[in-house]
Amino acid sequence: MNEPPTLVAVYELVAEGFQRVAEFRLSPQDQVALTLTDSEGCPQAEQWYHEGVEMLDDGRLVMPDEGPTFMHALLQPFRMSYCRIVDESGRDTPTESTITPTHWSTYRDDQ
Repeated sequence: MNEPPTLVAVYELVAEGFQRVAEFRLSPQDQVALTLTDSEGCPQAEQWYHEGVEMLDDGRLVMPDEGPTFMHALLQPFRMSYCRIVDESGRDTPTESTITPTHWSTYRDDQ
């Protein structure tokens, strides 16, 4: 498996275009944290974090406690027109300029 992504952002389609609503971060200890960057949250990202991401090739659910495997699973080619999942690992700034976080909620396995 390739080097795991350390920052995966979730963008949802809103009237103005795609807006960054959540991010998954992989710590050096292979723990995944979910941060919601929109006051309305992101139900899809929260569902993935709490219920897992289904692997398209075998139907297995991958949970955040699987760290790197979970981060790779987020980058599968999902068929969603309203949502974009972007690997932003190693970037200084996010992909889109529509980021105006008004509310931050972070979920970690160690909480």
